[in-house]
Amino acid sequence: MEARAIRCSACGASVPAEAPQCPYCKAQLATVACPACFALVPLTATHCPACGVAIRSREAGTPDGAPCPACAKPLGRAQVGELAVQECLACGGLWLEREAFEGLAASREGQGAVLGALPGQTPKVGPAEGLAAVQYRPCPRCAQRMNRVNYAKRSGVVLDICKDHGLWFDRDELRRVLVFIQEGGLDRSRERDLEELKEAQRTVARPESSGDSFGLGLDTAPPSTWITGPSLAGLLLGAARHLLDRD
Repeated sequence: MEARAIRCSACGASVPAEAPQCPYCKAQLATVACPACFALVPLTATHCPACGVAIRSREAGTPDGAPCPACAKPLGRAQVGELAVQECLACGGLWLEREAFEGLAASREGQGAVLGALPGQTPKVGPAEGLAAVQYRPCPRCAQRMNRVNYAKRSGVVLDICKDHGLWFDRDELRRVLVFIQEGGLDRSRERDLEELKEAQRTVARPESSGDSFGLGLDTAPPSTWITGPSLAGLLLGAARHLLDRD
């Protein structure tokens, strides 16, 4: 089968169909893994250029070449294990659609596969370099400013989240979040939230607290979205959805 040339979404240059990166501007080309031979295949290809197997069309999502929320360079599609992501080659960040992250948070097998495909821990930056000004970044899907959220409130990993579309992970943040989940961080966070909820309810129920405003600023509604079933996968999925829906 003759190789078909495609156009780079960043600079418009004609590049070979099998190329994972533009040889001119070095932008990541939109690729998926061939289900038969695992070669990288452009999203525009109907057949794998390596083995000829037909490639299933993908569902619509974040457009190819959407600007990176961190550095504005074009994002390109990539695979991390079996997870479809959009990656910025310039800064190393990753964009995950909301549904993809919810599925990953509920699957220990999927987490292990992604962790095995991600690079190891990156060196920590120095104090002066790490104290950058806080910036609210645009969602690559809707261009609205995303919220900055300490994942699970206690992970220490501050993510940029568009609750309608997805999550932005700076370099090394996805690995840190998955390690936090696998070490039981979501379970511990859920237990702490339930303890705080019970304590707030006890405070409101005390006779000496009636008539004042102490404790009444808390959201005492039970977090029912955290409990989706008796299985660990259900708890993790419910927790991930609850965290994404928080303002």
